[in-house]
Amino acid sequence: MSVRGPKAIAALCLRCLAVLTLVNGAALTVFLLTAEADSPWARQAPQTIYYLGVALVVAAVLIGLVGFPAGVLTARLLEKSSREWVHVAVFAAVGALLSVTLCAWFHLLQVVAWYTLVAAAEGAVGAGVARWWTGRVMARQTPWTQEQGAALPWGKITP
Repeated sequence: MSVRGPKAIAALCLRCLAVLTLVNGAALTVFLLTAEADSPWARQAPQTIYYLGVALVVAAVLIGLVGFPAGVLTARLLEKSSREWVHVAVFAAVGALLSVTLCAWFHLLQVVAWYTLVAAAEGAVGAGVARWWTGRVMARQTPWTQEQGAALPWGKITP
């Protein structure tokens, strides 16, 4: 499925932010629910939720300023490839690389060594799932004949 052009990449960037919001919100919720009621982590829950909101605003700005141009370039470089899994994998790899690069730029990786893995996972999950989601949405909007739909690896998607 062709996910090219500024409009498609802008939709992909918004989906990336939605994925990051859901994943990080769910992780924070699970973490706070499993924390002891009298632990320091539980007492700092309002501050932690505030920091998550600030981090998502910063992520939105960075996705717009860095992710959007990188997405347009990546989609342009992949225009000859018709395999959906290649597009998803490349977008995930680019997202991981950009996330680690931006975190290193802001000196966030020097605090704890495994932050690099977390940053890479955030970028890969955000960009990869957003690219997969965008491809699925575009596939649903494309009118397919029964023969074309039967030839798709996932089968015909009907609205």
